[in-house]
Amino acid sequence: MEDDARVWWNAWAEQFQEAYGGGEIEVGIDWGPGAPKDDDMGLLGDLEGKKAIELGCGGAQFGIAVSERGADVTGVDISAAQLSYARKHADERDQDIRFVESSVTDMPMIPDETYDLAFSAFAFQWVEDLQACFEEAYRVLKPDGKLVFSVDHPFYKIVDPETQTFKQSYFDMSPRRQYSEAFDAEMVIHRRNIGETVRLLLETGFHLEGVHEPGYDTPDDYVSEFGSFDPDLMATVPPTVIYSGRKR
Repeated sequence: MEDDARVWWNAWAEQFQEAYGGGEIEVGIDWGPGAPKDDDMGLLGDLEGKKAIELGCGGAQFGIAVSERGADVTGVDISAAQLSYARKHADERDQDIRFVESSVTDMPMIPDETYDLAFSAFAFQWVEDLQACFEEAYRVLKPDGKLVFSVDHPFYKIVDPETQTFKQSYFDMSPRRQYSEAFDAEMVIHRRNIGETVRLLLETGFHLEGVHEPGYDTPDDYVSEFGSFDPDLMATVPPTVIYSGRKR
């Protein structure tokens, strides 16, 4: 499955970084559709002088924003193509960020207890073995270090945007698959309900600090940056869920 993710992102990187959403993705702290920008939720805290690692960094737009706020950032991604954009973006913003090509489930090049903060935005749904991902995050965090990550909300993709009725069971955690002939690759999104994600965090040893479902009940309050997110549906079902936990 990791090979599926690597192949997909290497094939999709150019379109995603340069065309998806109508233009280049902006540098900034962005947890996902419907979530306030620029850490208005206060999930990252004071970043000055902190050591931080972005797990599944993609083009590093989030990581660069964290670096610009004073953190020493490492970005990890499975895709060489995505990392080429990350290095380009970091150079353009004059940010000294270390980038590592690796799965987030196995990072032997990262020493134990190195980071104050691990963070990720809309990447962990591509990870088949989420338990291994959490265990690696726990390992590389210092004692009392924090993990904050967002994924697509498990409700959002199972609701029909036209009828706003469920297309499938919330308890069906089979992956969502879509093959692209243009890329000759398959997109595989792993679905997990909130209870399952919380269980894995707790079993890893994290103290759960919060589960956040940001959003508004008025469609006009949303800007649909990506084609698969509909403001009317977003006002009914949150498209993003954010988890925060701390290493005991």
